[in-house]
Amino acid sequence: MTTYRFNVFNRDQTVAAIQSVVLGTPGALWRKVAEIAWNVGESGGQIRVTDQAGQVVVLVGVNSARRACGPFVEPSDESTRAA
Repeated sequence: MTTYRFNVFNRDQTVAAIQSVVLGTPGALWRKVAEIAWNVGESGGQIRVTDQAGQVVVLVGVNSARRACGPFVEPSDESTRAA
């Protein structure tokens, strides 16, 4: 498990910052990037993700993340219940 810090920038200003998100897989990292891209409400800007050591592990434009990751859909209780 690795702790990541997510920041959303628009013209050198931080629009949103999420600290200390612990994720176990690269897939979980990209799901979080997709969630942020769709929920930030900003067109344009960048999402920067750094690891515990402060190294940049993801730097992607919000619009590019939306195109690459597709629409983010919140998991619902209905989809996880057995029929």
